[in-house]
Order: sequence, then structure tokens, then C-alpha cells
Amino acid sequence: MELELVEKGEGSLLIKVRGEDHTFCNLLRKSLYDDKHVIAASYVIEHPLTEPPKFYVKTKKGKTPERVLTDAAGRVAGQLRELQKQLQRGLKK
Repeated sequence: MELELVEKGEGSLLIKVRGEDHTFCNLLRKSLYDDKHVIAASYVIEHPLTEPPKFYVKTKKGKTPERVLTDAAGRVAGQLRELQKQLQRGLKK
């Protein structure tokens, strides 16, 4: 995965997420909406073969878009670790 800053505004951020698709972007978008400081979180893939997803985040005052993205990524990582543990336990039976 590679991130590219496209545009930064006051309380907003637009980035390209190279090497990812709907699966990751939906997971991240869902996690962002768990943060009360997030006003909007969306993405678009203009063409799946030629363009990476563009991800947009807008926040309320009190938390930067960079911070809410970092927090959301941490929540996603935690969920995946928990899934891994459950799979390991479940598959040992």
C-alpha cells in the first residue's frame, strides 16, 4: 500500500491509496464513522484498472484528519488481530 496526498484543507484530507481496492477502503470508511469527530468519510474508484482509490475525510474541530485516519487504522488492525486469534482457536478443534 502506498499513500499519496492529493489535497489538504482545513479539517479535510484527500489521499490516493495505491495497491488497495473496495475491500480495504470499505473497512477503513466504516472504522472512521466510529469516530465522533468524523463528519464525512468516503472514497471513489474512478476506474479499477487505471486509477487507485481516492479517499476523502472531513473532521470536526478537535481532531485532525490525519489523527482520525491513524486511529481508524489502529481499530482495523485490532479487529484483524482478534479475528486471527479466533481463527487459530477455532481451527485447532
